[in-house]
Amino acid sequence: MECLPIKTCEELDAWCPDDQLDGRVCSVPIVKRKEKPKGTPKTLLCHDMCGGYLTDKFVQGADDPSPYRFFHWQNIDSFIYFSHYFVTIPPVSWINAAHKHGVKVFGTFITEWDDGKVRCHKVIETEESFKRAANKLVEITKYYQFDGWLINIENVVEKDKVENLCQFVGYLTSQLHQAIPGSEVIWYDSVLNTGELKWQNELNSKNCMFFDACDGIFLNYNWKDETLHNSLKLAREKGRDMDVYVGIDVFGRGCLGGGGFNTVEALSAIRRFNMSAAIFAQGWVWETQGKDKFHENENRFWSLLDCLLPSHEITSLPLSTSFCQGFGKKYSLRGEVISEGPWYNLSLQDTQPTCTNSQFLRHQMQFQPHIDLCTDDPFMGGACLELGARLSIDGQPLLFRLFDTDIKLPEGDLIVSYTFKMSETMTCDVFLQLEVKESSGSNAVWIFREEEITHTPQNMTVFTPTGEVSKEIPSATVAATNGWVTRYFKIKTKAGLVLKSISFGLQSSSSLDRQTVKIGHLQIIPKRDLQSLATNNSIEQVKSEDCKMEGCRVTWHCPLESAVSYYNVYSTAEENKTLLGQCKISCFYTDAKHKGNLSIEPVFYSVIQGKTVCA
Repeated sequence: MECLPIKTCEELDAWCPDDQLDGRVCSVPIVKRKEKPKGTPKTLLCHDMCGGYLTDKFVQGADDPSPYRFFHWQNIDSFIYFSHYFVTIPPVSWINAAHKHGVKVFGTFITEWDDGKVRCHKVIETEESFKRAANKLVEITKYYQFDGWLINIENVVEKDKVENLCQFVGYLTSQLHQAIPGSEVIWYDSVLNTGELKWQNELNSKNCMFFDACDGIFLNYNWKDETLHNSLKLAREKGRDMDVYVGIDVFGRGCLGGGGFNTVEALSAIRRFNMSAAIFAQGWVWETQGKDKFHENENRFWSLLDCLLPSHEITSLPLSTSFCQGFGKKYSLRGEVISEGPWYNLSLQDTQPTCTNSQFLRHQMQFQPHIDLCTDDPFMGGACLELGARLSIDGQPLLFRLFDTDIKLPEGDLIVSYTFKMSETMTCDVFLQLEVKESSGSNAVWIFREEEITHTPQNMTVFTPTGEVSKEIPSATVAATNGWVTRYFKIKTKAGLVLKSISFGLQSSSSLDRQTVKIGHLQIIPKRDLQSLATNNSIEQVKSEDCKMEGCRVTWHCPLESAVSYYNVYSTAEENKTLLGQCKISCFYTDAKHKGNLSIEPVFYSVIQGKTVCA
């Protein structure tokens, strides 16, 4: 099954929601983020890459050995999926991944060139026609569960139809707000109040009628300090200075600094005016710098911008992550390799760290500490984290900060666990550190490690693994699986505690050699959530039916579907079951030959083992 755009007015008019369970529909509610202080500039990312709808269009993933993925979600507020088709509906994998990290996703409504001009005028011909089109866009947004639209009209508009165009934008915005709280419509700096197509590179009297009708404007890329000043002045008069997104083209076309790794020059200029930014075509890294070095170059690109991008904290529990980015060289489940070979499915992307290697820039060390992605030895999914450093022989621990948080801890029992691997020759210990703010305002440090510490600071509490957890969690075990070891802890929390950061630490007192540790999984989950999972993980009502378009369609019911991260679907036609793929909802499409020879296994957000049910 594929996610596809709408290419004509006739297709838009004919669009209607599917009355069956649809894998193209987002299944991940957007995570609520903590609001930034008033006057904090926003960052919008506009993903325009190779025409769009590459292997990301496949609902159940693809065998892509070098896919594009995005994982610096903490740095952005909203994400536009852009293509040059009439109505660009974001692929579900992008919506799922973005929502998991609290980022809004917008589709694109675009008309351009001669055929686009014809479509544009069909839409805005009359009040009836533009309301019909806007209502369809609202229906599409609700059905696929994304968050808004970029409106990009890049053709001349007849002067007597400009008012209709503006009313179309305003009507779409108001209807969308009613249907989806928090949704947005963004206007691209293109057509003027005269109908002329002339990019302004600023907010001014010629284009502000469209700005007034919606939630923001995305400025073209050829701005200067003077035009930024003009835009800010007018936006402030309207009380909307954060709603002007100044465009940056990472390909550098007419943009200050020339784009690429020098994108920081343009962003710095924008932030000097404390204005929001719209970063366009960040896929430049993947398209031009070599796919084999993508991860390294992507980190380099975003690290250069890091100090100019306000980071978003994690604000809620449960937190459970394997650090998988939604791709891999192989697929693993709890340390066991289930399937060899490349795979790509952004819907399986797990929560990504909010902190990066930028934290180590202050260290002047010969061997710089690093946090890196390891795809050679995943614990869950396609990757784990690798922490590496040359440690101090005096026993001083080195901290790797992974998450900035602002989580109000619930009162009661909390289950904490982490899974790690190190070679037999390693001489260091690994521990988890939580920084907690108490109701009194003082800070406390909680350390989770294998053994007690003899002398600890007054504000530090050390927790050691809890044996009784294995009685409460059926799958809880500290036994190594292919070298992976999991430590489980149960602690009791009181009211008024706020978790502020999550770090891993390495400590050694006997070696100067470089040490590396793999982190395969981390979870912090209220015990009550685990208890409900332990007794409600069965799958029911499995049905297989022929489907003309997709071969065989299999559906099922899971009583506690909200606790399922995704489902693994296997073929049992041969002696050894074979992984066919994954899906986020209880619906899977496969070849008709697999009908009656399928098994389904839920993968929960926790470490609890799901039951396998045959179909």
